[in-house]
Amino acid sequence: MLAWAIRLVTFIINSLLLTGFALIFTWLGSTDFYHAAKLKLRGFNQIILTIGFLVLFHAASELRIMQQHYITGYGWNYLNFQIGVIMFAVLFKQGRWLLLSLTATLFVWYWWLPNVTHWPIFFAMSVLLMWAAGHFNRELTAHRWLYYPFSLLFALPFMWANLVSLRGIDVGWWWEIGSSVAIDYLIWIIQKRLKQQHRRRIILMQEANTDNLTHLNNFRVFNEDLMTAFKQYQTQGVAYLVYTFDIDHFKHVNDQYGHLEGNVVLERVATQLGQLVKGISTDAKAYRIGGEEFSFIVFDRNGQFEETRQVANNVRKSISELMFMTKAGEKFQITVSLGQADVLPEDQNYMEIYRRADQQLYRAKQFGRNRVSVLDD
Repeated sequence: MLAWAIRLVTFIINSLLLTGFALIFTWLGSTDFYHAAKLKLRGFNQIILTIGFLVLFHAASELRIMQQHYITGYGWNYLNFQIGVIMFAVLFKQGRWLLLSLTATLFVWYWWLPNVTHWPIFFAMSVLLMWAAGHFNRELTAHRWLYYPFSLLFALPFMWANLVSLRGIDVGWWWEIGSSVAIDYLIWIIQKRLKQQHRRRIILMQEANTDNLTHLNNFRVFNEDLMTAFKQYQTQGVAYLVYTFDIDHFKHVNDQYGHLEGNVVLERVATQLGQLVKGISTDAKAYRIGGEEFSFIVFDRNGQFEETRQVANNVRKSISELMFMTKAGEKFQITVSLGQADVLPEDQNYMEIYRRADQQLYRAKQFGRNRVSVLDD
C-alpha cells in the first residue's frame, strides 16, 4: 500500500512539473521580448529548458534507485515524464537545432543504458519518431485518433530499451501504459488550452489595434508605427511620408442625413483608402485616427510609385468620386482635404512629422477645402 501511495504522489508531483515545463516552454516561444538579444536566444533557451527537465527527471530517478537500492522498480516512475518532455518539445517547437540537441541528448542516454547491446536501433527509432512528430505536428495535434496511437508508438523504443536495461518492470505494464496515456492526455489538454489562449490573444490584439467601425488600423497602431518608422529613420536613414485627411463638412452630413448614413460614409471611405494604399507603395498602411480623420504612412519614400502631389490628388479625387445614397433614395457626394509631410533630419521626436502633416491639412482647408497641401507647396 505504501509503495502505491509513493507511486501516486510521485506521479502527481511529476505531472505538475511537466505542466510547468510546458507553460514555460510556450512562454519562451511566444513572448515578444523587447531586447533583440533575448529574441535571438529564444530557441536556445527552449533547448536548455528541455534538456534541463530531462536531466532533472533522470537525476530524480537515479537518486531514488540509489536510495532504495531497487533498480527494477524506481527506474520506471520517471521515464514517462521524460518521454512527455521530449514529445511536447518536438510537437510545439519546429527547428533543426532542437532536433539536433535532443538527438545528441538521446545518443548519450541510450549509450549510457547498461545491458542494452542493440541500443543504436532504439536510438534510431527515437530520432525517426521525433522527426515525424515535428514534421506532422499539425495533423497530430488536431486529431485525437492520430495523436494517441502515435504517442504510444513514440514511447515504445524508450520503454523497450529501459526494459532490456533494467531486466524487468516491477510497476507492471498496466501502470506503465496507463500512466503513459494519462501523460499523453495531460499534454493534449495543455496544448488545446494554450491554442485557445493564443487564439483569444490574437482576437484581443486585433480588437485593440482595429477601429471597430471601419476595420482600419486605429490611432494606437498609428502612434506605434510612427515611433517605429522614426527609430528606423534614425538608425538606418529610411525616409518616410505621412498623409492625413479628413472629410469636408462631415458634421453637415450627419446633420442632414443622420449618423447612420455618416457611419456608412466613414466605412466607404475606409474601404476606398484601404484599396488605394495598395497602389501607392508596397510598404504603406492606412489608419482611422479619430472621427472623420484618416491617415496613411508610406514607410519608404523611395518605394512610393508616384510623386507626392500626384499621390495626394489621386486619393482626393478617388474619394470625391464615391456616390452615396440614403435609404430615402437621395444621392450625395463628399470631398476631402489632405495634408502631407516628410520626415526631416531636425525632427526631435516621432510626432513632429504628423504635426506638420496636420498643419498642411488645415492649410488645405483654409484655401477652400477639397484640396491638397504637400511639403513642396
